[in-house]
Amino acid sequence: MPIPAGGSPLPIIPGEVPVWAPSVDKVANHVPYMTVDVVTPGSQQYRNTFDHRTTPTGEQVRQLIDAAWPSVLAATGPIVEQVWPLAQSVAALRAAAAIVRAYPRDDGDLARAAALDARADADLARLITANADAGGGPQPAVPALLPVWSFPEPAPWGDSLL
Repeated sequence: MPIPAGGSPLPIIPGEVPVWAPSVDKVANHVPYMTVDVVTPGSQQYRNTFDHRTTPTGEQVRQLIDAAWPSVLAATGPIVEQVWPLAQSVAALRAAAAIVRAYPRDDGDLARAAALDARADADLARLITANADAGGGPQPAVPALLPVWSFPEPAPWGDSLL
């Protein structure tokens, strides 16, 4: 993983979404009560996804997912393919907790968000261990870059100009 200028050990998060990032449907599995159609009067059925008929919408949930997976990647370093399902689960739990916090429906939602975060914390610890055991994880630290000095060749007549 590249190291930012200045020798900081913080990883650079890639701009593209990794293949293990959770889908909107995976996140909806953690908070199905929030997938009720709010457009159709009297609708009480869970849609099991977020779309234009739910609050939050699918686009809003995608933004929260895009905010959740980088923290997982930053905590683990490069993730090997064997543990992608666990990484996806951790990111989905983080996104679900963010949804519950951002769109509370009742007084218990903050407790639900805390419970989702606690599950994500426990799974993240397992993910870090499993990823390291499978050969992933942080890369060895790169020594800080040192400046390279360049001076002109000395004059052939030496100190005669002094």
